Amino acid sequence: LFGYTIGGVVALEYDESPVGPYCEYVTMGAVVTKRGSVGQWGSNLYVSTKEAVDVCEDVWGVPAKFANIQFHDEDTDSTLKVTNAPSGKDDKETIVVEGWNNAVVSDVTSDTKRFGGVPVLWTPTIKALWAPFILFPSSKDSELPLHKLRLSASALRLHFCSQESSDELGIPIGIGLTVDNVLIEISRQDG
Repeated sequence: LFGYTIGGVVALEYDESPVGPYCEYVTMGAVVTKRGSVGQWGSNLYVSTKEAVDVCEDVWGVPAKFANIQFHDEDTDSTLKVTNAPSGKDDKETIVVEGWNNAVVSDVTSDTKRFGGVPVLWTPTIKALWAPFILFPSSKDSELPLHKLRLSASALRLHFCSQESSDELGIPIGIGLTVDNVLIEISRQDG
């Protein structure tokens, strides 16, 4: 609207995955709509291992970029903020998120329970997450792939962030959501 959109950043640290531990950073570019559903489009996906790049591209059809992603937690007083955002111009970006210790909400053990099971729809080829309903379903076989996700977590917290404005990040609203011990369950493609 008037040259502006609502975007954001998603930073994830996978302790376990089919390709081992890795970090992920997604630049969320815009709020979008499709067939009556509202979603968030991710303009760029960065991952910290070559194996994660391969899985994103070969299995999910998601274009991913290999990057040096660093989550710093040394400064316990630092709020969660991006101190080195990707420019999109370098072959190998270095991305730095400070205050990572503030992303840990709970002590996770092997018997820590997860809650939620929140349904979300996902179109991996265009890096978009959608609200879990479609007002105007389509029967076209040529539609983009759509998967159902179920998200569960042990804890979540809404907090203020001291993110400064930049060309890469835009004008931040200064609110962050941290979610701990996330489980992402992905279904097969659904029309």
